[in-house]
Amino acid sequence: MPEIQKQFDSAVIGGGVIGCATAWRLAQAGMKVVVIERGEVGREASHAAGGMLVPLAEADDADEFFHLCVASRAMYADFARELQEASEISVEYRTEGTLYLSLTDEDDEELERRWHWQHAAGLNVKRLKADCARKLEPLVNDKLRWALKFPDDHQVNNRLLIQALYLAAQKAGVVFQTQTEVERLMIESVAGQKQIVGVATSQGEIRAKTVIVAAGSWSSLLKTESETLLPALKVEPVHGQMVSVTMPAPPVNHIIYSCRAYVVPRLGGFLIAGSTSDKFGFEKQVTAGGVTSIIERAREILPGFGDLAITETWSGLRPRAADKLPVIGQDRMVQGLVYATGHYRNGILLTPITAKAVSDIVLKGESSVFLSPFSPARFPLE
Repeated sequence: MPEIQKQFDSAVIGGGVIGCATAWRLAQAGMKVVVIERGEVGREASHAAGGMLVPLAEADDADEFFHLCVASRAMYADFARELQEASEISVEYRTEGTLYLSLTDEDDEELERRWHWQHAAGLNVKRLKADCARKLEPLVNDKLRWALKFPDDHQVNNRLLIQALYLAAQKAGVVFQTQTEVERLMIESVAGQKQIVGVATSQGEIRAKTVIVAAGSWSSLLKTESETLLPALKVEPVHGQMVSVTMPAPPVNHIIYSCRAYVVPRLGGFLIAGSTSDKFGFEKQVTAGGVTSIIERAREILPGFGDLAITETWSGLRPRAADKLPVIGQDRMVQGLVYATGHYRNGILLTPITAKAVSDIVLKGESSVFLSPFSPARFPLE
């Protein structure tokens, strides 16, 4: 990196959807921004995800995290449209909705619970008889008892999303420094206050007035001079595997859930099924047991799934904080150090609202998004 480019307004650590979207927003506001990525842009959790925007299908109750997810989902139509205008890439934002199937007695209990609290809360959830659900998706299991439909739970193609964000950010002037490890955060004392002044990397020092930690599963490995950054943060990698198969005929149009699995249709003739959840550290692997498990559970939803040709298998690492909530906000001790990490299974869904919240903090000193439950200050100092 030429010497003239080593001074920035903001340095974003991590080139996934969260980091790229935040960098894009900051660059749109006129800031000079660099994204520092240890590998290639968007090749970790952003690449491995399913692209589902399904807060209602996955919610157990209407807590603050649920409200954050719903608010981000509500931003997606405009976000996708703006992103396509900026990048000329469609992210395949699809609005057919999500079906949730009941296939057993235990499923009945789970879906009844979801139906009652969401219906009572006035949320957009529909209760469908089995024959109505089959009219929407003729290939579902004949054992279907009934289903819930979530018309507002949508999807995007996550791989196109990261491509679009990368290009839009570049067009806005963001500099990308890939294959670059962040070795330590550079912190100085200014008028008695700890202040971030940049990062030391494997390619040299980069100075910045603000540093945004969007490093996903690697966030807790960042260090200052000799100490691990916020050890209590404990963002850890949770390994997941996925399988893609050719689209059956007639094609599947909705995201379809059971209590044990999900399938996601993709434009271009593919159907994605997932997923597993394991702890393999930072090792990514596709296992025979994982693929077998995914296929068996997907066959519960679509009995013909096992006859479809496998087009791809892959795995990824979801960044999970100790309490399973995202970590978004200003560091309590170091001015100019901001977090946007720990999104676990909802990084794609939470991209628009996280980018807004973090860019607001950097640009205005505070955000209109309610972030208290997700603040890094919730973790004890060790």
